[in-house]
Amino acid sequence: MLNGTEKLSQGQEIVMRFRSSRRKNGVFKMSALLLVEFVLLFVIGEAMARLFLPPGLRVIHPQMLVESNARRIYDHIPNQHAFTIDQPFVTNSMGFRDHREVPLNKVGEFRLLSLGDSMAVGLGVSVGDTYVNQLEILLGRRSDSVRVMNGAVGGYSIWQEIDLLREKGLHVQPDIVLVAFYWNDLYIRPNPVIPFPPSQSGELLDADGNANSKYLRAFKRSTLLLFLRERLNILRYKISPTFDWVHQEMIFEGRSSPYLAKAYRDVADSLEEFKALADTHGFVPIVVILPLSAQVTRLDVPIHMQQRISSIARKLGLRTLDVLEPLQQAYATGSDLFIPWDNVHYSPHGHRVVAEAIEQYLLQEGLVPTR
Repeated sequence: MLNGTEKLSQGQEIVMRFRSSRRKNGVFKMSALLLVEFVLLFVIGEAMARLFLPPGLRVIHPQMLVESNARRIYDHIPNQHAFTIDQPFVTNSMGFRDHREVPLNKVGEFRLLSLGDSMAVGLGVSVGDTYVNQLEILLGRRSDSVRVMNGAVGGYSIWQEIDLLREKGLHVQPDIVLVAFYWNDLYIRPNPVIPFPPSQSGELLDADGNANSKYLRAFKRSTLLLFLRERLNILRYKISPTFDWVHQEMIFEGRSSPYLAKAYRDVADSLEEFKALADTHGFVPIVVILPLSAQVTRLDVPIHMQQRISSIARKLGLRTLDVLEPLQQAYATGSDLFIPWDNVHYSPHGHRVVAEAIEQYLLQEGLVPTR
């Protein structure tokens, strides 16, 4: 038998358990309600974003595949079948972006070799939409036998491109070599060159190389999340700019630093080697200067980078082609020149503008045969 005090204590305990259970149920219901509201808001936000913004990127893996290279840190894996964003990426036995092999015997064929980084290799577009392929089609309308080869490699700098030319490009006996210069070529050449460890060979641009990547990749297709990430990155760079951000701004504004001055000297040394190879092997060397996207979207922009590279090339006796003006003109007509959400690499139409500018220059200078 329980006395009065024990009964009271037992009753209080029951009441406390009941209240605790109600509180837990209330918290659970509130959490579930907040989750449902969040999901509904996200779905509505995603639907609205897709009405007014480009769709999210559909990244298919594996992306461009590379292997260790003792001379250039890395190089394309030959005969690969991969992707660049959502477009097929195929290389031949030389590692060039082309399903065709290049016969060593030219047999009267006029050949152009294009070198560069991801801008030239055509990140995010099909091989048919690259300015290399579009240039071959344009020139093919005026000449019976023209081949334009894409020897560009994503992430390469000028020194790597010239080394690739020396090691592989000369074997295809080019009549013209186009080297695409972009602002990110202005990084100091590493000394010594440390190749990728064999264990790191694989996807060059695999930003999701972690155990949860297969779940995170799905979010790349969200238009709303891409928009929010873009806005947050802009804010983050303004509050706490990275070295790359500051470096690009310095190049754009024409400012300098000991690091940037050394980078320009390294580029000059590489272009001097480019000219020496041209003189020895008899091809026409051309430096194609690709503008920053911020230069394309405005008409009253500084062109310090273009002026400085043109000056370096002119002193070495190299031809240059600056494609800023045709890209500005195309942008002014409302053309979509860049891949959505990337806003750096050219869309198929952007590649078309570059191809037409190169074709026009080659014809005006009488550098390619015509019928």
